[in-house]
Formats: sequence, structure tokens, C-alpha cells
Amino acid sequence: MILILELMDEAVTHAPGNSQWAQVIARALPDRQVRVCAPPVHLRALREDANLCALANVSFREIPLISAFRRQVNVVSPARARAEFAILRRLLAEVPAGESCLVVLASAAPTAVFAARLAGALMRRRVAVQMVLHGFANEVLGWRTRNPLLRRFDLPGLMAAPPPGVRFLALERAIAAELGRIAPAAAGRIDVLPLPVNANEIAALPPVPLEPPIRLALVGQTTRAKGIEPFLAMARALKARHGSAVEFHVIGRRFPETPAEALAVLDGPPAEGYLDRKDFLARLAAVHYVVLPLQESYYRLSPSGALIDAITWLKPVVATAIPIVAEAFREGGEIGVLCPDVAAMERALDRLVTAPDPAEYARQVAALQRLRDRRLPDVLVGTYRRIFETGFRDIAAGERGAGRG
Repeated sequence: MILILELMDEAVTHAPGNSQWAQVIARALPDRQVRVCAPPVHLRALREDANLCALANVSFREIPLISAFRRQVNVVSPARARAEFAILRRLLAEVPAGESCLVVLASAAPTAVFAARLAGALMRRRVAVQMVLHGFANEVLGWRTRNPLLRRFDLPGLMAAPPPGVRFLALERAIAAELGRIAPAAAGRIDVLPLPVNANEIAALPPVPLEPPIRLALVGQTTRAKGIEPFLAMARALKARHGSAVEFHVIGRRFPETPAEALAVLDGPPAEGYLDRKDFLARLAAVHYVVLPLQESYYRLSPSGALIDAITWLKPVVATAIPIVAEAFREGGEIGVLCPDVAAMERALDRLVTAPDPAEYARQVAALQRLRDRRLPDVLVGTYRRIFETGFRDIAAGERGAGRG
């Protein structure tokens, strides 16, 4: 059996991504029962994906949302660990005696890894653990308690000495390479499954004609990590030079750290709360380019949902050359404009506004489509099957013992 657990995210923001790679796992292992477990709101969003629900080996379980130190993964909380253990023990009780089980942690604190191993040992279940590394991977360099006992159970401690049967899943090759450099003891335990595109959202409409106004968008929350400050600075400069020939948009939510008055330069305000996915996609469909002035300090260890949305919807990107973006250009070719720094990005945007080139745009869209085709869930099935059969040999073979690292 495969248990996929979402222990930290009640919201629906990550549900489309979780659904896509849950489908990859279920299709890669059709002879295994795959049980997707999440808090109520998140689970309802997952159930809305007809492609996930149609898979015969997929079932769902509602689990409670753990409230203790939510999203503070490096706070080693005994209360949270007890809640994780209770959830895992209840789920593992449904695994037939003698049957192997892979616990896939979609997003979780490191204590959940130890809770899964302890619950498996006490219940005499053959259990291995795969921890998916989202943006929480940044905590490998984050704050740590001074308590040496508790430090064993935070992310740096876990990756410095991974227990047997525990592996990590990075969603981009560049992230896996950087994590291996930071935590060499875990380097041989890090597998890579590229973040899949959302097959349900592949645009059926042709690209927006490249004609004024040229519409440029930052996708996601207005955070410093996403580069909201340079984006707004470029908006002020280009609007001053080109007026209504260019539009700047934020497709997402205003983060509290961004004053509303700073966004006055935009052609329409961002959302003040959660932006419904249908509204999000309608706004994304209308733009020409996605602008990604991403900050490497965060995104060297985090995949970018905005980049995946751009690939899915065939929106050429104008981006800073951080590793995960540079890798996408190496894989996909001319998927937009790769810039060494923000100054070069402003010059690139200026050229796109003053001299739009439909032939160049068509080449970029075609390159994005080829890249998108390589990131469809169906295409990644073989990749995950190899990860499972190579990294979890004992579980794959149904042999006695934990999955090997």
C-alpha cells in the first residue's frame, strides 16, 4: 500500500500539484493501493480532480489538520509529533499484516518521518518513508533550537543522519543538487521527480495575439522571494516610458508585507484574499509574458509554481537566471528570455514592448509546448517507477525489512 499524506496544508493552493503527482504515483504502481489522506478542505479540492478519482487503485481518507506550529517545520513540537503518530498509527492499522507500505509525506514536519517509522515498528508493519521537499526544504538552512536532543528531529538533523528506509523527493534536479551539497549525508537519498504540469488545465485556446498592450504578469503572492519589489520598479520605469502600450499585473494575492499604495502602478489590483483558481486562470490566459524576478536565496531550494503555470499555459517567461529557471531553459530551449540580472530583465521587457516580434513569440510558445509535453503526468510515470523500484527495493519486492536508503 502507498499512503500519501498532506499533514500541513489545509488550503487548496497546493491541491492541483498534489493531485498531479499523486496520479503519477498511482499510475506508476497500478498493482498497489494508493490512499490519499488530507484535511477536509484540501481533500475536497483533491476529489474535484476527475482524473485522480477515476484511478481504480486510488482511495481517500480524511485526516485532522494538525494545529500545533503549523508551517513552522523546524520547531520540534512534541504535541505535533504526538498528533502525527496518532494519525499514522490509525492509517497503518488499515494496512494488512505482512503487507509493505510506503508513506509519502506530501508536506510535513520532519517529526512525521520519525512518527511513521515508530508507528510501523510498533505495529509490525514494513514501512519506508518518502519525504517530498517543497519550499520547506529552505529550513535545512533555517533557524534551529539550541536543544541538542530536539535538533535531531528538525530538517537539518534529519538530513544529516537519515534513518534507514527514508528517502527524499526533490521536484527539480537543481534543487536536488543543491541539497546534496548542503547535506552530503543525504545526497544519495534524494530522488528527483520534476514537478508535473496540471493536465486538467492545459489551455485549449490559441495564444493571445502579440499586439499592444503587451501584458506582463508576476504570478503568485506579492512576496520578496517572488521579486515583487523589482517587478514594481520595472513597472514604474516602463509605464513612464511607454504608457498604455504596456500593462503590468499581479495574478495572485497581496501579501501583507506589500503596502497597497505600492501597487498603484499596476493595471488592476491583486486579490486581497485567496484568488479562486478559475479567476486565476482567466487572468493568466489574458497575459503575454510571465515575469519571474525570483530571488535565488529562496528558490534555490524551492520549486516555482509560477514557472509550472507558465509552462502549462504556454506563457513565455522573462526570468532571472537562477538554477531552477536556467535548468528549464536548458531542457526546453527558447521558452522566453533568460536574464543575468534585473537590469537586463528591464532591458528585455523594454525591447518586448517597443519591438514585439510575433515570430520570436511563436518560437517561444512552441518550445514551451514541447517542454510541457515532457512534464505531463503520464510521461513521468516511468520516472517514478524507477525511483520506487531502485530506492525502495525491499518494499517493491515485498521482502521483510525496511526500504533501503
